Amino acid sequence: MDVPEAVFVYGTLKQGERNFQVSKEAGWLRSAEAYIEGFQLFHIPKGKGRPYAYPGVVPGEGRVWGEVQWFADLEYALLLLDRLEDEGREYRRIPTTAYLSQQALQPCAVWVYTYPSLQAMQSVAGLWLPEGVWREETRSEG
Repeated sequence: MDVPEAVFVYGTLKQGERNFQVSKEAGWLRSAEAYIEGFQLFHIPKGKGRPYAYPGVVPGEGRVWGEVQWFADLEYALLLLDRLEDEGREYRRIPTTAYLSQQALQPCAVWVYTYPSLQAMQSVAGLWLPEGVWREETRSEG
C-alpha cells in the first residue's frame, strides 16, 4: 500500500459538520467525495463522557461514504486530528484506500480513524448504519 497522502473523514470532520473547523485549523486545502471498503459505519449516541453523538467505523463487510481531505502539511494536520480523535485511546489511525467518486473511482492512499473493535463499539451502544452514510440528521439526540 502506498504512503497515505490525505485523510478520509466520514463524520464530524466533513465540510459543514461540527468539527470541520479543526480540519481548517490543520491546514485543509480541499476535499473530494469518496468511499472506503471493508468497514462498517456506526452512530455513537450522546452519553457519559460524550456531549454529542458522532460516528465510528470498524473493519467489516461494507462501504463507508465520506470525503478525502488534503492538507498543506499532512504531518502537522495529523497532530491536530490525532488529538481530536483521541488517537491510541478512543480511535486508531490506520492506512487504507479510498475511492474518489468524481475521478472514475481513482484509488487514493489515506489515513482513517477507526474504533478499536466491534466489541468496543458495542460497549458504547453503537448503532449500525448499513447504508454507510452518517449525516447531521442521524443525530436524533440533537
